[in-house]
Amino acid sequence: LEYVGRSDFQVKIRGFRIELGEIESALLGYPGIDRAVVNTSGDRLAGYVVPAAGSLLDTSAVLAHARARLAPHMVPATVTVLDAVPVTANGKLDRAALPEPDFTAVRAAYRAPRNATEEVVAAAFAEGLGLDRVGLDDNYFTLGGTSLTATSVIARIAESSARAVPVQWIFTHPTPEALAHMIATAPVDSWAEDAADRSLDVLLPLRTTGTGNPVFCIHPAIGLAWCFTGLVQYLGDRPVYGLQAPALTDPDVRVDSLEDLAARYVQRIRSVQPDGPYHLVGYSVGGQIAHEMAVQLTGVGEEVATLAMLDTHLAEGFGHTTEKPTVAALLAELGAVVPGNENAAATTDRAVEVLRRTGGLFAGVTVDDLDSVHRVFTQTVDLALAHRPSTPSGLDLLYFGAADSVDASTGVSAWRPHISGEILEHAVPVTHQQMTSPEALAGIGPVLAQHVALADRRLARS
Repeated sequence: LEYVGRSDFQVKIRGFRIELGEIESALLGYPGIDRAVVNTSGDRLAGYVVPAAGSLLDTSAVLAHARARLAPHMVPATVTVLDAVPVTANGKLDRAALPEPDFTAVRAAYRAPRNATEEVVAAAFAEGLGLDRVGLDDNYFTLGGTSLTATSVIARIAESSARAVPVQWIFTHPTPEALAHMIATAPVDSWAEDAADRSLDVLLPLRTTGTGNPVFCIHPAIGLAWCFTGLVQYLGDRPVYGLQAPALTDPDVRVDSLEDLAARYVQRIRSVQPDGPYHLVGYSVGGQIAHEMAVQLTGVGEEVATLAMLDTHLAEGFGHTTEKPTVAALLAELGAVVPGNENAAATTDRAVEVLRRTGGLFAGVTVDDLDSVHRVFTQTVDLALAHRPSTPSGLDLLYFGAADSVDASTGVSAWRPHISGEILEHAVPVTHQQMTSPEALAGIGPVLAQHVALADRRLARS
């Protein structure tokens, strides 16, 4: 948490600059509220409301009202009803005197763990969330968990249960009861022996079960698709796979063009799903790759039901830089954080130490692996800069644009000549780098899920 400017009006939480007054105005729009105040508690927002005379307020309805009007990262975690707001001697709001928010209001009725595995998972959830206890039905993400903290929670569970636990399980089984059952019943496979290698595989299984057609998520320039783990929970009963750069595990692989890279990915997804309809999602440069995959698939008569882009700009006009990402940025992609005073000078050797301490699937990553990620970033951007997209027939586009796009002409507008069908555009109130953050995915996920489900139903009827 960071206060910015006048500390009683603006805060910065999880990288988002938030105007508390904007949230308060949204709460005041609910009928029967006479006064509204928003404060911070740790890295969460807490709302306080004073009802108008004669009004009875349902706090769950107030929160629903806020969710319909605010970006996900601006919605308070809880709302408390007060008789009056506390004020100082000179009549100004006394934020320090506001009562502590009760975040248990967003939790299910407490059910205690019944066996050793459930105790391990519940304890890890509680530690990761900073809570005294977590019940069997409490949802990790509803209580404020994020994709980054999920990695360390899974590491704690793996250490206590003495077996490797894939981090994506927490996204598909986000309650202690569900995750403990998965740990207890899933067959012990080769995750225990080659977790680090699998975490860098070209075809990354984020969820392998489900009755619907799979969703395939294509990596940004950094080459890793783990940023899509937080999307899985929104996509319903269908498998979800990530596509990752082949050079991460094979430094000798030769990729001459973005068309060549897309062809490799088409081959991989058809090994899982031989025939369409296909659902493709790409983040940043991954959107260009997804578009070329759609060109190749439709070129052989396959149906591409979904082509979705997360703030993908055409590299030829966007002025992409081939500057390598910092070590701190790499660690953030891998779910770890280097201490703040080391961000600028951190080395890959130090990064490996941090990853080993953090645990999780990337605990076995080596300096060579991180060097590969650096190399992949430059190669992928170079391929995108050289690529000129074509225009497949009958292809629609679902485009999610970031709030900080510096030049709209290189974003969704640049794609119009290369999309022959309909373009559906959705603005996401985050930066480009935050497009796969929990706050962003809370807005993107439901829209994408509905689009995919409707496309499947439409094609099933035809």
